Amino acid sequence: MVRFVRDQPDAYIYSSFGTRIFIAGFLLALLYVGQGILVYTSTDKILSLSSLLGKDSSGDLMGQLTGGIVLLTAVFVPLASSTMAISRWVLKRTYKKLEKMEIDSNRSQFLLLLARFFFLGCIVSAYAPVPMVLESVMAGGFPSSSVNYYQTKFMRLFFTFFGIALFLTVISPVAQLYRRTQSRSLLLAGLLATGVGAILIYMGNGDWNVSIFKLNTQEFKSSFGTIMMICGGCIFFCFWIVARNAKSILKYQRLHFVMKLGE
Repeated sequence: MVRFVRDQPDAYIYSSFGTRIFIAGFLLALLYVGQGILVYTSTDKILSLSSLLGKDSSGDLMGQLTGGIVLLTAVFVPLASSTMAISRWVLKRTYKKLEKMEIDSNRSQFLLLLARFFFLGCIVSAYAPVPMVLESVMAGGFPSSSVNYYQTKFMRLFFTFFGIALFLTVISPVAQLYRRTQSRSLLLAGLLATGVGAILIYMGNGDWNVSIFKLNTQEFKSSFGTIMMICGGCIFFCFWIVARNAKSILKYQRLHFVMKLGE
C-alpha cells in the first residue's frame, strides 16, 4: 500500500479538483444559456424599464440611449461580472487548495488574474461615457460624443475584451491539468476554449458591431441567443472533459493498486 500512495500521491486531490471544475462549468453554462434566453425573449421588456427613469426607449435619441444603457446593465455587464465572480469563487479557490497541497497552480492563477483585468475592461467600456452623458444632460446639452461611442465602438470593445477574458478563464483549468496528465482529450478542451473566445471576438467585430440602439432587432436577438447557448454548451463540455480527466487519475490509481496487490 505504501507503493500505491507513492505512485500517484495527488490522485485524490485532483479528484476533488475535477468535481469543482464540473460545478464551475455547470454554473457558467447556466449563466450563458440563461442570458441568451433572456435577450431572445425579454429584450423589449428590459428596454421598457427606461420608463422608470422618465425616458421612452422608443422615443427620442436620449430615450434610446437610456434604454441602451439599461440593457447593458441588465445583460452585458452581469455577463462579465458573473463570469468573473464564478472564476474567483470557484476556480481561484480550487487553485488555492492545490497550492495548500503543494501542487503548483501559479500559471492557472496568473491566467485568472489576466482575465480579471479584461473583465474589468468590459465593465469600464460599458460605463465610461456615462459621466459625460450626465454632465451634458445637467448642462442642458446633448452628449454627441457618447452617443457616437455607443453607436460605433462599444460592441467591438466590449466583446473583444470579453472574448479574451473568457478564453483565459476557460483555458486555465485545461492548462493546470495538462501539465499533470498531458491527455490528448485535453487538447480538444483547449480547442473548445479557444473557439468560445474566438467566436465572441469575431461576432463583436462583425455582426454584433452595431449601435446599442439596434439591439432589439430580431436579427441581433436571434444571433445573440444562439451564440450564447453555443458558448454555454462548449464551456460545459470543455469543463466536463477536464473533470473527467482529473477523476480518471484516481481510477487509474485504484486499478494500479489492484495490480500491485495481485503481484
